[in-house]
Amino acid sequence: MRRRIHAPLIGISCETISKRKDYADYDLVCDHRYAMAIDNAGGHPVLLPVAHKKRVLKRFLEGIDGLLIVGGDDVDPRLYGETPRSYTHVIYSKRTAFETWLYQAGKRRRLPIFGICYGMQLINVLEGGTLYQHLHPKKKGIRISHRGKRKVRHDVHVMPGTRLAEILDARTVSVISDHHQAIRYIAPGFIPSAVADDGIIEAIENPLRPEILAVQWHPERLPYSRVTRRLFKTFVEACAAYRRAHGNSGK
Repeated sequence: MRRRIHAPLIGISCETISKRKDYADYDLVCDHRYAMAIDNAGGHPVLLPVAHKKRVLKRFLEGIDGLLIVGGDDVDPRLYGETPRSYTHVIYSKRTAFETWLYQAGKRRRLPIFGICYGMQLINVLEGGTLYQHLHPKKKGIRISHRGKRKVRHDVHVMPGTRLAEILDARTVSVISDHHQAIRYIAPGFIPSAVADDGIIEAIENPLRPEILAVQWHPERLPYSRVTRRLFKTFVEACAAYRRAHGNSGK
């Protein structure tokens, strides 16, 4: 019980779902598997609804010991200098603004941050990288289906000498992906830490910012796998260390 009382509070961004393009009416949802993965690793998951007032954002940031940016629709290509294509389903702009503020403010505080799928893509774009708006298997030599109605399971190869290699203690791991966009140009300061057989970047890291984790696949969809346990255990341990160093004040 003592461990749970003092477990780190980890904020999880919520997905936005709307039947209207203008998002005049939308639902905030969160796949329960993200929260379960945090809980199984010893953390307290806390869902963060989209907010815009600075005082609310600051309260959110001051109350959490880590931030998980989950999957979702597509990062707005205008953020990396491109026009949205017909197959690009741009995510709700206010969610992007919300997560952008949390990421940038959290990064300044060295808050542990974990990006999954869209979360990794957003981090790459915010740091100055770009994306493929759509993976064209026939045109770009993509040999793996990274998205489908069923679970898309494939191998990724972990780059030797990276922090991810240290965390996973493996050269090749089996993962589940569900994305039609991917990193094109990696952000300055970041390096690829895992790639698929077809060269698609599946994880990135910044050697100077070890508190930031980012993977393209969905570890929460394989909750009992060794890879998922190691990733979330590492993240939650970093959040616990942040809590011990800063308390709940976020200072």
